Amino acid sequence: MEITSSKSLTLLRLVMINIIAVDSLRNISITAQAGWVVVTFYVIAAIFFLLPCALLTAQMATGYTKNGGIYLWTKEAFGAKFGFVILWLQWIYNLVWFPSICGFFAGIIAYIIAPSFAINPNVLVNNPWYMISMSLGMFWLATIVNLRGIKTSSTLSVIGAVVGTLIPMFIIIALALFWVSSGGKIANIPNAEDFIPSVNNISSWGLFLTVMFSLFGLEMSSIHAGNVKNPRKNFPKALMISATVILLSLILSNIAIFAISSNNAHDVDIITGLMASFSYFFAKFHIPWMSSIIALTLILGAFTTVSAWIMGLSRAFCVAAEDKLISKRFAMTNKYGAPSTTLMLQGLIFSLFCMVYLLMPSVNSAYWFLSALTAQLAVIAYIGMFVAAVVLRKRQTKTTPNQFVIKGGIFSTAFLSALGIIGAIIAIIVGFIPTDDVSVSTLIFDSMLVVGIILSLIIPLWIIRSSNKNKYR
Repeated sequence: MEITSSKSLTLLRLVMINIIAVDSLRNISITAQAGWVVVTFYVIAAIFFLLPCALLTAQMATGYTKNGGIYLWTKEAFGAKFGFVILWLQWIYNLVWFPSICGFFAGIIAYIIAPSFAINPNVLVNNPWYMISMSLGMFWLATIVNLRGIKTSSTLSVIGAVVGTLIPMFIIIALALFWVSSGGKIANIPNAEDFIPSVNNISSWGLFLTVMFSLFGLEMSSIHAGNVKNPRKNFPKALMISATVILLSLILSNIAIFAISSNNAHDVDIITGLMASFSYFFAKFHIPWMSSIIALTLILGAFTTVSAWIMGLSRAFCVAAEDKLISKRFAMTNKYGAPSTTLMLQGLIFSLFCMVYLLMPSVNSAYWFLSALTAQLAVIAYIGMFVAAVVLRKRQTKTTPNQFVIKGGIFSTAFLSALGIIGAIIAIIVGFIPTDDVSVSTLIFDSMLVVGIILSLIIPLWIIRSSNKNKYR
């Protein structure tokens, strides 16, 4: 999301931008499967990722006010080539992520259209051709919109995200609270041991990576650091407020689903679980028609999210082209000013990723694989950011007037970075543990992840090498 106005952003406005960029319901149908232990996972992720990310982002964003985010910070710390690898990881992990959110989009539409065909929504979402066609339709429609140069204003983006994310999230939490306060039965009443990760349920640990993934993106607000009035004070404050709201809303939304649903194993499904939970709630309150309204809001939220990220990712390559790391063709624009070459390339790569639905034995397996690969690549990029934070702080001889500085000097920066790296390493390890929804063997699943990660790291190095050769021709 971009701020085109020259006016300074208020604290509330920046908080809203941060929440909208990160907060989402789309992963809850996955994380809620862990049950009450998901609360512990979120607390661990907050300590070992969210807190370090918020504070280190505040320090670097207010110290380096040029646009670029992680790419700028890693480039300043380790050079342009390393920065491009991180930029590439950001680009590719979002492309891998697109089929997942489009699958979420397809699952919601299935809930709307299935009754017209007198079939269960799961019949549609378990059909790979349905998932592929709906995903391709959504993504290419968003791409065409961006190719026409239609730029959604920040206000419209906020409205779309609020309607498609915050309102449904508030409803599901409010209904659960009302259910409990009115004497409704709480399903799955927890014991103390239910909050402790168990070695007897190894598959639940695989969900920790998804828990962390649901907290990714807070650093994206760094692009707005220069637009904030008194950034030294308000920028870190906005990040901490945002992080708190995001954490609490996600925890409460997860609790709302598995505390009210009477049967976790069947009511909480990877793709259709969220709508199943909404339908369950509305049926209890005798307002089943609300399911269709909520579905429409979620569709709006999913589409606006994909549309915004499509353009944002394509512009990232314009930055790399300006730094002469890749061919200037990637920065070419059409008559509407849209980076058409990169937009079309994104669409083609996305279309190939969608074929995973055909290669995997089930839609749930494909959905989980794409989610796991996305999170693994993102975690690697964050490790680069955490290391860069230490290097930049060590090199910095004096701070800028508006820079927020973590108290304790290089020691505190190194400590927070270490926490973030530890959390990232844990996430990488448990990310190789497939959930019970994955119908392929662990060996095959992990082998596919390793191949995906290696290819994602090799390709940017090959691109840089090819670009350097072309300079001398």
